[in-house]
Amino acid sequence: MDTLAHGLWGGMIGGWKKRFGLALLFGIAPDLLSFGALTVVWVMQGQFQPGRPSVSTIPQWVHVSYDFTHSLVIIGAVWAALWWWKHELAVPFIAWPLHILFDIPTHTREFFPTPFLFPISDYTFNGFSWGERWFMILNYSCLAALSLFWAMNRYRRRKRGERAGR
Repeated sequence: MDTLAHGLWGGMIGGWKKRFGLALLFGIAPDLLSFGALTVVWVMQGQFQPGRPSVSTIPQWVHVSYDFTHSLVIIGAVWAALWWWKHELAVPFIAWPLHILFDIPTHTREFFPTPFLFPISDYTFNGFSWGERWFMILNYSCLAALSLFWAMNRYRRRKRGERAGR
């Protein structure tokens, strides 16, 4: 799934009540810590080119970072520690494992399959490409519908509160 959609889903699911921005950040963090860092390096070196790069041009450190940031095993342990240590951060942090769960079926083995069982197993699921037009339309339509649903619920709660205050 594209990084923006990850952030929006993360914000809506993990932070819709109080911490939308934090959940949005947790939702994009797995990609920022791998491909975002690579993009910064390439821009600073004058090597950035838009579009999907060839796997052979991607340095090994990006693959390692991707393995760690896209592992349900590792992120599950981090979430458990957060739950124990800072309970209020564990809820928006749910956006990170949600990112991984969305990536499992929306990545092919051809280009960065999701290593969700790393370091226990190197198994990956051969899904479909999130870049498919039909999926992009469906994904953003669902995001728009969910946004509308939450906006309508917020409006209804405000109206009820105004009536109760009279």
